[in-house]
Amino acid sequence: MESRLYNRLLFRLLALPVAALAFLALILGYGLQRVEESASAVDRADVVLLHANRLSKLILDEETGLRGFLLTRNPVFLEPLHSADLQIEPEFDTLFKLVHRSDQVERLRHLQQSHKQWELEAYHEIDAFPQETATLEQHLLQRKQDMDLLRAQMDEFENIVTGRRAQRSAENILVNRNARIILVLAVALIAGLLAWETRRIFRILTSAFNQQIREIKQRIDESYAREQWLNTTIRSIGDAVIACDADGNIVFMNLIAEKLTGWQESEAHARSLHEVFPIFNEDTRAPVENPVDKVRRLGTIVGLANHTFLVSKNGTEICIDDSGAPIRDSSGTMIGVVLVFRDITERRMSEGALMRAEKLAAAGRLAASVAHEVNNPLEGLTNLVYIARRSEELDEIRHLLFQAENELSRIAHITRQSLGFYRETSIATHFSPAAVVREVSDFYAGRAASLGVTLLVNTNTEREVLGAAGELRQVLSNLLANGLDACSKGDTIRLEANSATDPRDPTRLGVRISVADTGFGIAPEHIGSIFEPFFTTKKDTGTGLGLWVSRELVEKHGGRLRVRSRNLPKCGTVFSIFLPIQGGAGTLAKLNGHQTQNNLTAS
Repeated sequence: MESRLYNRLLFRLLALPVAALAFLALILGYGLQRVEESASAVDRADVVLLHANRLSKLILDEETGLRGFLLTRNPVFLEPLHSADLQIEPEFDTLFKLVHRSDQVERLRHLQQSHKQWELEAYHEIDAFPQETATLEQHLLQRKQDMDLLRAQMDEFENIVTGRRAQRSAENILVNRNARIILVLAVALIAGLLAWETRRIFRILTSAFNQQIREIKQRIDESYAREQWLNTTIRSIGDAVIACDADGNIVFMNLIAEKLTGWQESEAHARSLHEVFPIFNEDTRAPVENPVDKVRRLGTIVGLANHTFLVSKNGTEICIDDSGAPIRDSSGTMIGVVLVFRDITERRMSEGALMRAEKLAAAGRLAASVAHEVNNPLEGLTNLVYIARRSEELDEIRHLLFQAENELSRIAHITRQSLGFYRETSIATHFSPAAVVREVSDFYAGRAASLGVTLLVNTNTEREVLGAAGELRQVLSNLLANGLDACSKGDTIRLEANSATDPRDPTRLGVRISVADTGFGIAPEHIGSIFEPFFTTKKDTGTGLGLWVSRELVEKHGGRLRVRSRNLPKCGTVFSIFLPIQGGAGTLAKLNGHQTQNNLTAS
């Protein structure tokens, strides 16, 4: 179910009772208002009756006082008349305030006027005292008739008020009864509607909830099946796999990982990876940063440095390479790390064999170059010795011997140059790359001249770097030989050495060496494969190892070898080498380690 629909149903489920309560409150409020109005009308009628009764009593008091005075001629009887006279007008004012119906107000006003007329006549009789008996009796009878008429009006007013009160009381009873009936009906109706709507909404919610439960169960089943599938796959692949939690403790190992580490998964579970997976540098034998720690620190996929070995539980050293990757949850938080590694001992031995094969090939190419360079002076020396043996002129013999001595010096120079070019290829010292560039260019100057290729050398730095001068000679010799193979008569090869900084890290100082030719260049489809072992375009003469070995040697020095080429006339290829001043991490140990290995191999 969509969250919007779910929220709407919940709102309806909560809003319906609130609306019902509000509706009931309105009905109840209306009923209470009607009851209150009826009760207020009854109370007002009671107050009007109360004041009407008081007014009747005051009028009766006036009549009694007047009759007593006229019969006895005693002023004491006038006291009730005067007292009632003072209270009657306020009573009339009060009644006028309480009565709102126009007919009642009119009757009340007529009653007030009649009372005032009676009072005027009464006070006139009092002022006309004494009177004759017959006249007095006639006046008493007249006052009594007027008072009866006044009381009749008062009774009529009270009867009307009493009737209105009875009507209000009946209305109040009817309103109460109707309000109760309406309230009960409204409650029953609303309760029915609430029950029906609530049941309908609950039925929808229950259906949606059951559907979600089914979907969750289906997803759980699919997740379990996928987990089993992945678990079986990971346990069956040829690479070793170790999974750790966010703290670097092992939670999973496959069979290959158990075999390489020597730890069973049950033994390694919850142990720190540092204990189960100790790794070291092959050359320095210093501990290497654990890839899991590196992943946790950087939060990205990382790989092992070259020349790393694992010490298994039984002490066996295994050459490995690996990579580590973070495991993240749906919010992107890292919850673990997976480590994949493999045994590359055989590959490392194969690479060593390839390196030695390339060195032998380089030695063969060097021997061929030396033989070519030595052959010409040897032929000249042979001719000079032959002529000298047949000459009998001492001066001529001396001249021939002088020429032979020059040829021998030339051979000795070529020999010394060749020996200096190849010996001490792996001794780590501080040396000048510019000097190596000049040595290599001098060695290949004769071959370049014989091919008609112009060799230009430009060295603008004497900055020294840490490494093996002999290995740089091997790299430059390979690049220059490839350049001469790619050039034809009239082409140019330019060698340059300049001070530079690492393009990946401007704080690293070093030397950049470039070998640029104007030959036919490298085909675009081959440019991505030239550093792979055994890839060559020289089907008959190339081994396919030269550039691969050259890159390995440069990277061993902590440097970088790059290539740029255009397969167009006079555009050619440019190889660029960057060598840092201090070399790579552990360069001295690496190079000296290779020297020891080479010495052992030679012996």
